[in-house]
Amino acid sequence: MTIFRVVVVAAGIFGAVSMMDIPASIAQAAEEAKGASDSPVPAPADQLSPAPQKRVGAVVPKKRKKKKAPARRKSLHKAASVVSEAAHGKRFSSEEVLAFLKTSRDLSGKNLSGINLVGVNLAKCNLKGADLSNANLERADLAESDLERTNLSGANLRMASLKLSGMTGANLENAILDGAIWQDGRICGKGSLGMCREAVSPYSAR
Repeated sequence: MTIFRVVVVAAGIFGAVSMMDIPASIAQAAEEAKGASDSPVPAPADQLSPAPQKRVGAVVPKKRKKKKAPARRKSLHKAASVVSEAAHGKRFSSEEVLAFLKTSRDLSGKNLSGINLVGVNLAKCNLKGADLSNANLERADLAESDLERTNLSGANLRMASLKLSGMTGANLENAILDGAIWQDGRICGKGSLGMCREAVSPYSAR
């Protein structure tokens, strides 16, 4: 009987110990599962690297200033603007015409109304279709110039030379021609208005 009791007591103690180990293993497994679920979540990409901050005293590159155009380029631009304005009917001044005549003799179609060109050499110029109304052309040299369809109404042509000029379709209404040299070399008499009157040959007085 004593041995039997010892075996029973030992079996009871072993069973009690086993029952105590089961909750401990369950608790350990639960703790491990919780640890796995609490794994760190990666931070958003926009929070990984903060925007770089400007350093205090950092040197900021300065913008380069544009160099001013040379004086020659400015003069060329000015000349181009003058030509552009002339193309749109701009009225030329005496100074502009004198500057233009240094490089060209073509003033066809230009607006020269009311201009003062006293004594200016306009020989062999192309003045076809130009507007010279009310212009002062006294003593101007227009010899061999092309005055086809040129508007010379009201112009002062006293003692101007029109020798060998082409005047087909030219408007001479109220143009003053006193003492002007006509196309054929004759000199227009006093009172010539709009046409050469009382033309006197330069050789008749001899």
